[in-house]
Amino acid sequence: MGALWFTGYFANYGITSWLPTIYKDHFGLSLSTALLYSTVTSCAGLAGCLVVALTVDRVGRRNTVIWCMATAALCLLLLGLTAGDSASSVLIWTSLAAVFLFGSNICLYLYTPELFPTRIRALGSSVGGAANRLGVILGPVVVGAIYAGGAMGTVFVTLAVVSVAGSLVAAGWAEETSGRTLEDMAP
Repeated sequence: MGALWFTGYFANYGITSWLPTIYKDHFGLSLSTALLYSTVTSCAGLAGCLVVALTVDRVGRRNTVIWCMATAALCLLLLGLTAGDSASSVLIWTSLAAVFLFGSNICLYLYTPELFPTRIRALGSSVGGAANRLGVILGPVVVGAIYAGGAMGTVFVTLAVVSVAGSLVAAGWAEETSGRTLEDMAP
């Protein structure tokens, strides 16, 4: 669980914390336009949360995390390979990535407590939350270090790699909890 929380929030905050700076410094947008574009990306992420909230019981928790992280990785990889030719391409691809990253991350709030028996549910969820905070801290630091080196395409490829790692962890080790009772899942 910790790896899922870490990768999801590393990519999420790696994108959202640096977008205003990228728009302003790299593309020369005004501060108000840079902030508007960043807000659009966050609103797209909110839409992803809503879609996941409405579909997660049919799709399943494991599948939601796997496919959301993989799709976010694809969006970020495509953006990284084109090195963000324009502010509008960065807006489109990061907004699409945010739909899936935010969707995956919101699913973790439902999924994590289902995996632990009542006697350690708080501890299990807290470990996920701590890994989340580590990703929230390290994502922007790593992105900042890469961006400071002038490699904008590498920023997005790095975030894609982290998202792929999250998807692979979920595919390899996550257990599906949909349709099962908590007693069956974690006695």
